[in-house]
Amino acid sequence: MTASTELLQLRPEHGPMLLDLFSIIAADPESRHFHPHPFTAVEADRICGHGGLDRYFALKVNDRLLAYGMLRGWDEGFLVPSIGIYVAPELRGSGAAQLMMQFMHLTARLSGAKQIRLKVYPSNQVAFAFYTSLGYRFPKQGGQDVQLVGTLDLWAPTK
Repeated sequence: MTASTELLQLRPEHGPMLLDLFSIIAADPESRHFHPHPFTAVEADRICGHGGLDRYFALKVNDRLLAYGMLRGWDEGFLVPSIGIYVAPELRGSGAAQLMMQFMHLTARLSGAKQIRLKVYPSNQVAFAFYTSLGYRFPKQGGQDVQLVGTLDLWAPTK
């Protein structure tokens, strides 16, 4: 059977599917590294009905959301948005994280962002290595319990 895949910006009709993904996040031991907001029905409805500048995305595989990403900070007036991503265990290692990150980088760039930022715990070695491979720079090293802030320049000079 061929999987149907779709990258989408979350809309009100995606609320129930996002809530299902939130239950996966809540049950996943690795989600201790991912805590941008509560994973509740109220939050799923808020995100899917969001009408501001911030953006919320998902990767839909067949009839399920299995990856979730966000670009936030524009609503609060920041010029450099923060990016966050979660990939369900069954898609890890599949390239889904790479796809989501590249899509969100392009979205941020097309929205006028010259740089993007993220936070990662140094103890989350897989994520740290992944973000470094994408070109994120982490100028400060801290303890294992202190999140590092990484930045990526989105507007490289053209040749």
